[in-house]
Amino acid sequence: MAADALSRVFSALADPTRRDMVARLAVGDATVNELAAPYDVSLQAVSKHLKVLEDAGLVSRSREAQRRPVRLEAQVFDLMTTWIERYRRAAEERYRRLDDVLALLAGRRLPHPRERSVMTSTSAREAQIVADPGVPLVRITREFDAPPAKVFRAHTDPELVVQWQGPIGVESRVEHYDCRTGGSYRYVHTHDGEEYWFHGSFHEVRPAELIVQTFTFEGMPDDVALEKLVLEELPGGRTRLTATSLVDSFEGRDAFLASGMETGVQEGYQRLDALLAR
Repeated sequence: MAADALSRVFSALADPTRRDMVARLAVGDATVNELAAPYDVSLQAVSKHLKVLEDAGLVSRSREAQRRPVRLEAQVFDLMTTWIERYRRAAEERYRRLDDVLALLAGRRLPHPRERSVMTSTSAREAQIVADPGVPLVRITREFDAPPAKVFRAHTDPELVVQWQGPIGVESRVEHYDCRTGGSYRYVHTHDGEEYWFHGSFHEVRPAELIVQTFTFEGMPDDVALEKLVLEELPGGRTRLTATSLVDSFEGRDAFLASGMETGVQEGYQRLDALLAR
């Protein structure tokens, strides 16, 4: 699925009315009049919603005698699931690589793969992921058994970033990564001949303490997130990480949460726990 097609699908599903129509069509086909019945809007408004869904490939219309039912195209969701699952696995692999980077920084032995799988599966700590009710923001809070300086360096040194940022099956290449106040970054993920570019600017960087940056997926250039990463030192050489991502709308925020990001965050942080337990 091309990046522009994915953009159309996620943009179409960002609207709650269109998501409700999709949910109703999942039960069975319906005409425009039937779809419009629960809403206090005109048939023209419902038709415009359906046109957006149709342009995204999510629904199609057919003719049966005097009826023109709208039908859900389920195969599009299979393509979306494949795309989301790819990046869920990417998040898992990124944090496994971050485990290894932090181990190298600490001068510790890297585990045998069998040891790694056992320790990953025994971690019980979970990140807290909260959608703010007042603003379109996601907040992630997590504690790690590593000092802030090591976690900070693994996120800011491009030679280290590229080691754990590249997921399985995806080639990661940094065009530039100038992690300082006023700096910028741009990198690409390549998979099956397709390129996924990301870029942003660093607004404030304070070593072992704070990173404030913008984040843009170039396949959806109008959607810019403002991200803030705060590292807080805890007793015993531990770190509390608080990350926030502020987007343009509640619809965009909710679509982000519905994309499967929670699984990638939780499992990625569990892999990080495995490193810190050694």
